[in-house]
Amino acid sequence: MPGGLMWRRTFPGTEDQVPQARHFVRYLLADSSRRDDAEVVVAELATNAIRHTGSGRSRGTFIVELARTTVAVTVAVYDCGWGGVPRFGLRCWTHAERGRGLVIVAAVADDVGHEGDDQVGHRVWATLTG
Repeated sequence: MPGGLMWRRTFPGTEDQVPQARHFVRYLLADSSRRDDAEVVVAELATNAIRHTGSGRSRGTFIVELARTTVAVTVAVYDCGWGGVPRFGLRCWTHAERGRGLVIVAAVADDVGHEGDDQVGHRVWATLTG
């Protein structure tokens, strides 16, 4: 990534690590106007990795990657695979208790996407500009 910085950190695949992932992103983006949005993104993506992929299994992990340039921040979460494929385009019911995470991510991000498969895992990302 020319002209930018990148950090990665591996977390155990347990729900108590989601606040740790948020703290990691918040610390690295202390001076960014998109810090709060990045925290929301990492919390939603990490929670999805733990709940819907092999990351939440015994000894599972997830990886948080943060890439930063002068114009954008990209937050990505890598999972251990064996789970559903992220679907950002699905609408959710307003009062639903589940299924809103990717809708929220897509709403706060300028671009979203994913790559990978069940065998090697997925990289789910969101880019925030500004």
